[in-house]
Amino acid sequence: MPATIRRLLPSDRDDIEEISRHIWDGHDYLSSVAYEWLKDPKCHFYGVEADGHIVAVGNLRLVEDGRTGWMEGLRVHPEYRGKGFANEITNYLVKKAEHLRVHRLRYTTSDENTASLKLAKAAGFSKLFEMAVFWSMNLRTAPPIRGYLPIEETSPARTYRLLKTNPSIVPYGILIYEWKALDNKLQNLKQIGKNHKFYIASKNGKADSLSIGHARQEPNQMWNFTVYAHDSRGFVSQLSYNVTMGLERGFKSIVCTFENRFEKTLSQLDFGSEEHGTAHLVLLEKQIQAQEEHQKR
Repeated sequence: MPATIRRLLPSDRDDIEEISRHIWDGHDYLSSVAYEWLKDPKCHFYGVEADGHIVAVGNLRLVEDGRTGWMEGLRVHPEYRGKGFANEITNYLVKKAEHLRVHRLRYTTSDENTASLKLAKAAGFSKLFEMAVFWSMNLRTAPPIRGYLPIEETSPARTYRLLKTNPSIVPYGILIYEWKALDNKLQNLKQIGKNHKFYIASKNGKADSLSIGHARQEPNQMWNFTVYAHDSRGFVSQLSYNVTMGLERGFKSIVCTFENRFEKTLSQLDFGSEEHGTAHLVLLEKQIQAQEEHQKR
């Protein structure tokens, strides 16, 4: 029986979990969000069915009032890799986005995921920018904060107002959080603020640094945060603030996303743990509306 692409159903959860079990040594997030995607009307969660089972999946989630389609959760069962299923479901979701008349598609991947980058290029995606991602486990201490501005939790609305005073600290005007991306707009900060906290330091009424933090429980417990800063002092202070907060809340692991320019600064810090590493997130984008308008001319 030939493979087919269809919308996923709650009855497919066992197959979805079986795929997820083989990703990142069983630490994949897919199984923890699949149920939400299945019932969310803004999600278009599809899979490839072959041999009576779902063997590949991918989700298209509509954000920013449907103007942006966020692609996520592309997975293929290891026994079915090399058959072109990743390419098929990617192209299917691109066509779905075109049908839904979204303005653009976006997704993130690792710069070391050559298969994903090759797939993105073939589907017409372009790289917007990279950010570094630092992870550490079994933390014991936080780098000290030396003479920096006070950092305080604040609301999405106040964060947005302060970012307008110094928009350059958020490159390209796009906020990255947990490998996701949204433009720096008030409605998007309010959306992020439903599950995340904003911590900001200001000087003379202008934003000097910002972090976006979230306590992630599944598949692993950790404090996950993004740091934006005017300079290295702000970066280290926000980093230390979040590590301290994570430790106080009982988290021994952290994941921090930040600008590549602070990598050297981070390499000089001591976290009291040898279990750590750095990866690089790549944000990819495909313009759809502009292509359609050009084709009509």
